[in-house]
Amino acid sequence: MPHPTAPRRAVAICLALGGFMLGGTTPAPAAGPTAVERIVAAALADSSAFALLTDLCATAGPRLNGSEGQRRAVDWALRRLREGGLAGVRAEPVMVPHWVRGRETCTLLEPFAQHLTMLGLGGSVGTPPEGLEAEVLAVRDFDELEARAAEAVGRLVLFDPPWEGYGKTVQYRSRGAVAAARHGAVGCLIRSVTGSSQDTPHTGIMRYDRGDTIPRIPAAALSVADAALLTRLARRGLPVRVRLAMGATQLPDVPSANVIADLPGRELPDEFVLAGAHLDSWDVGCGAHDDGAGCAIVMEAAFLLKRLGLAPRRTLRVVLFADEEMTQQGGRAYARDHAAELPRHRAALECDSGGFAPAGFTVQADSATVARFAALAAPLAPLGADAVTPGGGGVDISFLAEAGVPLIGHRVHGEHYFDVHHSPADTLEKVDPADLQRNVAAVAALLWSIAEAP
Repeated sequence: MPHPTAPRRAVAICLALGGFMLGGTTPAPAAGPTAVERIVAAALADSSAFALLTDLCATAGPRLNGSEGQRRAVDWALRRLREGGLAGVRAEPVMVPHWVRGRETCTLLEPFAQHLTMLGLGGSVGTPPEGLEAEVLAVRDFDELEARAAEAVGRLVLFDPPWEGYGKTVQYRSRGAVAAARHGAVGCLIRSVTGSSQDTPHTGIMRYDRGDTIPRIPAAALSVADAALLTRLARRGLPVRVRLAMGATQLPDVPSANVIADLPGRELPDEFVLAGAHLDSWDVGCGAHDDGAGCAIVMEAAFLLKRLGLAPRRTLRVVLFADEEMTQQGGRAYARDHAAELPRHRAALECDSGGFAPAGFTVQADSATVARFAALAAPLAPLGADAVTPGGGGVDISFLAEAGVPLIGHRVHGEHYFDVHHSPADTLEKVDPADLQRNVAAVAALLWSIAEAP
């Protein structure tokens, strides 16, 4: 979705970079732009990242494990990385879980009939073929469920917590079904994990406890509006009865792959700076922000350096991970299969926060490394991407932490990210091409600087 002020913002950034280059004075005649300045200027003058993202969404569509879309995405990535001129392009096999949604519906039966907007949660069991009917027990949180445990027996428990940010609210998606089943519930409904009140449900992974004797009950997310409706009816003391039907099935694991390519280092080719994103997505929407944007950013960052003829001192490695959304087998496999190389990984950066305007980076490392990366990011101030703070790097690269690899998380101004996250609304028109290119500029420049560092 092109932003009407994008051209003006790009000009402003280029002027600001010019100020950085000049230091506020007339440059010496022999002075030329630094590599970072060349990278940023070239990125801002380009639109290749959005074209790349468009191609991914049009070629593969939704990319859930085991789907045709996921297989098309792997083939697409291999082809585009080769076309981009990177070396050592390959698919490294990974076995991934294969969950199929099937047909699903949720219907309010009492106190009146109404269709409810829902999505089954990833990994959930299905209902019996005829569905299940039960009264709803609406609770705010786990504490209220404990206080009303006797009422949960034979009911559908609805968790309708307030939105307090993803990190706090997502626990009801991941653990709600186990908590409800422990008290005898026959199913679990949750308010979608989003702050948006649109009538759009948001899916995501849920977990059962392995080896637990607690029954595995079906779990689904309602739109915020429909969760609020059921809660209001229940608070009025009305009988709230719902029919839930889910054809979800867990099939045997299937083969997938991490897709990997290198921009070889000119001096230290056996040392690596990794740039990663995940190629899989949920089966609703096309995963434009999550994580098609991340794939486009890291791929285009490498392509940009290649086009500019900038061979980094160390090898820049692009990794498009499999299975981030469900069980992170791609990240686990990379850490396992490349264990011997990990001591030579100087940093790993992950882009998995959407394609909104860049906001900087978080670094998971010792304070000296955080300070060093902050200094390298300082020239990105005109992009708004110079803020470097301690924090997590990302799910897929988290498995490299044990080997001591410094982890970098890519940050954006994602105030609206969870409006579309894991939902049918995560589509291409939600991505601003100019913002995507600013992310390419910031990521490519930082990767280059780390790869060039002494």
